Amino acid sequence: MTRARAHAVVIGGNMAGCLSAEILSRSFERVTLIEKGDFYDESCDRKSVPQEHHVHLLLLRGKQILEALFPGFIAELEREGAVEADLGHDVKWYQYGRWKHRYKTGVTAHYCSRRLLDNLIRRRIQRNARIHVRSQTVVGDLLQVNGWICGVHLDVDGKGEALSTDFVIDASGRGSHALQWLQRAGYSHPEAKEQVVTKLGYASRIYRRLPKYVDLWKILLVLPLPPQQRSMGVISLIEGDRWLVTTGGWFGDYPKPDPDQFLAHLAKLPVPDIHRIVSEAEPLSEVFGFGMSGSLRHRFDLFSRWPEGFLVLGDALCSLNPLYSQGMSLCAMEVDCLASNLDSWLAERIGTHHLQCRILSIVTPAWEMAKQEDLRFPETVGERSSSVRWNHWYGKHVGRLSALHRFTLRTQVEVSNLVAPGKRLYHPEIFGQVLLASLLDSTRRS
Repeated sequence: MTRARAHAVVIGGNMAGCLSAEILSRSFERVTLIEKGDFYDESCDRKSVPQEHHVHLLLLRGKQILEALFPGFIAELEREGAVEADLGHDVKWYQYGRWKHRYKTGVTAHYCSRRLLDNLIRRRIQRNARIHVRSQTVVGDLLQVNGWICGVHLDVDGKGEALSTDFVIDASGRGSHALQWLQRAGYSHPEAKEQVVTKLGYASRIYRRLPKYVDLWKILLVLPLPPQQRSMGVISLIEGDRWLVTTGGWFGDYPKPDPDQFLAHLAKLPVPDIHRIVSEAEPLSEVFGFGMSGSLRHRFDLFSRWPEGFLVLGDALCSLNPLYSQGMSLCAMEVDCLASNLDSWLAERIGTHHLQCRILSIVTPAWEMAKQEDLRFPETVGERSSSVRWNHWYGKHVGRLSALHRFTLRTQVEVSNLVAPGKRLYHPEIFGQVLLASLLDSTRRS
């Protein structure tokens, strides 16, 4: 037995939606991608990407998946002006009260505006003959027959329309209505939503790049020492020989989208470097602001009943604290998991809920990491078990050690770039150096 594969629907024209549509087009005869905004406009603000004006980072794991999915994509990105940076050598990085020594790690990320990244992906989608885009179209509900999601109800210019399908993916982002749709269809769980409230916010502005810094660094990053400090800042290279500067923080410690407040907030950072440099630079845009309550995850794995033919991906499934820069790469990893399991689902060897649980498991390690980091702030609600307190202590000392120790720095960026498991930070060389540094600190204090 095999499942029907005539038509699939993807809700959301963002990165998760576009990548999902590309994967489905290799197994389904036709894929309809539904976007509530204008899918084809490459210059206006996108409704589906409310934080597009701020610094985004395409981590190494995300790059690897995108290149495998769209061969030649990275070269195309570079031709359009994206800049590759070694995250140990090309980043001037302040963390846990220290500037890091800059070593080449071989772990690179590409820096550009989010709009450039999305535009190139959307152009690839438009070249795929099996994908049909429904732009400026809203999905109002799911259609169900005998436990199977068989279609979606559309709202097009105030007129209703039913669209039948064999498979539906909701990749509509953090504002997804999946929970409400599932409840109306008779599926629910009292603990379906898990949230870590940290009252995040940030503001960003584009500047002309100052030539005198061209050979000094590509990225300048300043992170706080929690819980006393709560603000971060970054100067990131983007296409057009410009800088995108973002500053923000936890629990309301971020500026409003106002030029004076923006500069004043940069002046509050633990070191003055970003404020001093930005004060010299020419602004090329207004100040853009963004705020959110914190990380959000939907525990669809807890559902005892789940409709066949419906899957949730991307920020609609799990939206992490964006200050950790893992969102886009996690979306790519979820879609990679979909690609690896789609044939088994089509052959009815696994059910849709099983597939949904596998995809959720992809984001769980990053979720736990982000949650534990946010628990450094006393206002964050959550249990601080002995393991959490240990991880806080150990993580702080790893961060300080990586400022001076080449192997630790490389391992730190490999883990944060999702190409190495977190347990790699317990390598004997790192563990021993952390204990030795702690012992020496205790001896000096005594």
